[in-house]
Amino acid sequence: MIGREVEIMIEHQKIPVTKIISVACRDFMAFSGVHTFEFDSGINSIIGGNASGKSSLISMITQTLSPETSKRWNKQWYPNNNSDQSLLEIKFVADGKTHYLRRVMNGDNTTDLHLYIGEDGDEEREFLRDSQVVGYLTKLKPIFLLDSFATSRRDFFTWTSRHKDNADSMFVYREDLLDKLNVLLPITNQKVVKVVKSRNDLYAVYDDGQRVRLSSIASGNLRVVFVLAKILTMLATIEEDDLSRIVLIDEIEMGLDRSSMKGLNDAIKHIAAENDCQFMITSRFVNGRENPIRVNRTRIPSYYKTQANTIYQNPIITSHFQKFAKKVIWNWKP
Repeated sequence: MIGREVEIMIEHQKIPVTKIISVACRDFMAFSGVHTFEFDSGINSIIGGNASGKSSLISMITQTLSPETSKRWNKQWYPNNNSDQSLLEIKFVADGKTHYLRRVMNGDNTTDLHLYIGEDGDEEREFLRDSQVVGYLTKLKPIFLLDSFATSRRDFFTWTSRHKDNADSMFVYREDLLDKLNVLLPITNQKVVKVVKSRNDLYAVYDDGQRVRLSSIASGNLRVVFVLAKILTMLATIEEDDLSRIVLIDEIEMGLDRSSMKGLNDAIKHIAAENDCQFMITSRFVNGRENPIRVNRTRIPSYYKTQANTIYQNPIITSHFQKFAKKVIWNWKP
């Protein structure tokens, strides 16, 4: 009986994704033609203005790894091409092995799935297709995406209390996270340096010692506190082994000025240094950002790298990209 219980536990054990190495697409959302992105460990900053393709890149990652094969995806739009057919590819590490996943989509429907597990030339390399791939993707621990930040007082209250009615699911009873939050707040270089709980409410402590109910402070300061609180709650979930060690953060700076964004970015750098996680963060600003990837030429097939922050334009001219694109996009064979 004990042996059977162990067998069931192993069968249902989830596999964490530990790193995304690269993604590629052809005619997907904002991107027309072939686009390829390489990522580093730690923080990757996806830089671009409005409608530049930042959110499309985040969606590229989540849709490629999704076990869903027929679903109405949000933000599905094709401004630069008139074809509904898309090709998505991702190279990632899970369970200590390199994975190569290819997904062909016609509109919202996946028409073809290929997955290689292991490096090329490896005798134990596995090949899965279609329903086998779907089954494998359901075994992967989910990647966490932060793409909206409400700032209601209820969210903050339920973060430090046991009352969860109609509350944001991220905010559970975790008073221990207040200590971690208070380590980060001074790094943001804002006037709010601490958050304390008093009975059934939260108060912001300013650098001059003044205490103000958290729900009453300036919206910019409140947003910084809220974003950090959400990230800390998510990291606690990762440590509890429920999520992969990949963090996607989209539109983090909505409602923040440059000074507040810089302080928040410094705090996230500290978080990344303390936690073995890979971050993908969209931003409008490049100054002070870790490993920036500029996304601003969605109509020109491009190859993006973080190391030299280089964009190789026009694969017809650039032989290196042309060779890479053919290998990754057009010559994928089982």
